[in-house]
Amino acid sequence: MMELGILPSTYSIAINMENVNSIEDEFHVRLTEPVDLDELCNPDGRGSEFEVVLPEAPEEKQYFDEEDVFKHLNYEVNNVDGSDSEDDNQTPFDSIAKKMFSVIGDGSVMKRVKRVGSGEVIPKAYTATIHYEGYVEYCDVPFDSTRLRGKTQKIRLGEGQVILGLEVAVGTMRKGEKSDFLIQHQYAYGPMGVPPRIPGNATVLFVVELLNYSDTPLVPDMDTWSAERRKDATFEEILDIANAYRKAGNDAFNGDENGHKRISKAASQYIKAIRLLENARLANQSEEDEMKRVLLKLYLNLALCDIKQGQCPRALSNCIKALEIDPQNIKAMYRRGQALWHSNEFDKGRHWILKAQKLNPKDAHIQAELRKLDRKKAEMDQLHKATYQRMFASANSTSKSSDVAKEAKTKDKQKKCTPEAQDLLQTKLKEFIKDDVLTEMPFALDTLTSAETEYLQQAALEMGLEVRTLHQNSDKYLKILKPKPEAEQ
Repeated sequence: MMELGILPSTYSIAINMENVNSIEDEFHVRLTEPVDLDELCNPDGRGSEFEVVLPEAPEEKQYFDEEDVFKHLNYEVNNVDGSDSEDDNQTPFDSIAKKMFSVIGDGSVMKRVKRVGSGEVIPKAYTATIHYEGYVEYCDVPFDSTRLRGKTQKIRLGEGQVILGLEVAVGTMRKGEKSDFLIQHQYAYGPMGVPPRIPGNATVLFVVELLNYSDTPLVPDMDTWSAERRKDATFEEILDIANAYRKAGNDAFNGDENGHKRISKAASQYIKAIRLLENARLANQSEEDEMKRVLLKLYLNLALCDIKQGQCPRALSNCIKALEIDPQNIKAMYRRGQALWHSNEFDKGRHWILKAQKLNPKDAHIQAELRKLDRKKAEMDQLHKATYQRMFASANSTSKSSDVAKEAKTKDKQKKCTPEAQDLLQTKLKEFIKDDVLTEMPFALDTLTSAETEYLQQAALEMGLEVRTLHQNSDKYLKILKPKPEAEQ
């Protein structure tokens, strides 16, 4: 036990501002100078005066980037909207509420439409994709924001994934709509709130935009499952998750994003579903039949994505897997033919498209694909014919003397690309740009003169295409590619 005496300034003491016998509210401070404890404890003395160094208040935690937050400040929650209220006791939320209507009987959720949506109101039990910002009164900085987090929020209505008031709010919206909602505490965060951002019994303002909705259920996050949970998963659970991935892929494929991005998203969902089902443990023939039924859809959908991304070998593999499940599947035959002729295997591609046409002679898509195949093949034949003519001309020149041969070779190098060859190459490049399926187009360099190769490279670059020279064994190729969207680079 320390004897009473001088307490050095390097010590700290506990101070209770209300009750010295309680330690519930004590806090520790550091002295600026030593204190005489004898004098301080002497009941007949005058006591001691001393100075303390109070700790600095901790800086408020920054949840989002300050520059990004500035773009999402909501001055209306501070009543900074350029209008003065006649009632001095009226709060900013009172002012906002006057411009709203109630969406439930007791007025606990109020709404103001800022941008009208289209179509029907989102049905019950559908999955909504939303952006939102949440505010408390007198604070223009959002306590939460999907836009500041850089990611949309998906919620399945009726499953209690968000506060009740937000679920009620989204359930009143149409696709593309943007609205404000005032939600009282009993439909928000209750008497406890979420300190320090949301006080207890707080009414909150949500600015919500409904981007899209579908009947696709949210996919369970299997990454959070333990190894034992995965092992014990039933086929029905695996099938439900695989179908959810498949429907998510369909939604992505039919979405509003640019072509490359939405197709890539769709393909990733199909691949997840395929892997789940291919590794599923089956108990009987019924489960195997159901697995094959869903896998057939997935293989066909993924093959279509592959063709549109220029991944023809992978598309061919998925078509073969689909035909192993159903040898008479028309879509599998059709897409197998597409994958083949887009790989310049025109005869094999025609064979499979004709097999599909035989089973469905009146299908307009199949007829259009055959016409497109014939047109591409005719162009390639014309290019090959010109190549063969040059090859024969070169062979005939070898019978001449070496001096004449050297002179001819020199003239060939100096020779410009003919107008006919220019027109043909220009036509192929323009059709390649218009083609929504192809993303790359190869040219064998041994089929082109140096002048034609130079012209092709220059023309492709001028059209905004990319040009690469590839070596495969002893062959050299010039590959023309469409530039990827900036978001994918």
